[in-house]
Amino acid sequence: MNEKTKRVIQKRLLRILIIVCIVGFTIYLFASNAATLYELEQQKTQIAQQIEDEKVRSNQLDVQVKQMGSKFYVEYFARKYLGLYYPDETIIIVDTQ
Repeated sequence: MNEKTKRVIQKRLLRILIIVCIVGFTIYLFASNAATLYELEQQKTQIAQQIEDEKVRSNQLDVQVKQMGSKFYVEYFARKYLGLYYPDETIIIVDTQ
């Protein structure tokens, strides 16, 4: 092999090496971005579910706020949490043991 042939071969090998490096780097970037995209999609799904849960909770609280002014709710709250009853009521306690 003469010197000219060696240079041509070296140039070809260098080009091939550069192309392989570029392709490898491109594949690495693609894989890295694909993994990041997957994680972000998972977060998006999770946040969307949290938003739906909070909407349901908000609706429940709206209903509860609307009920708070009613006589029925005040009576229910007084009976359940404060232990209050009307004076003419008879309280019966059932022993479940």
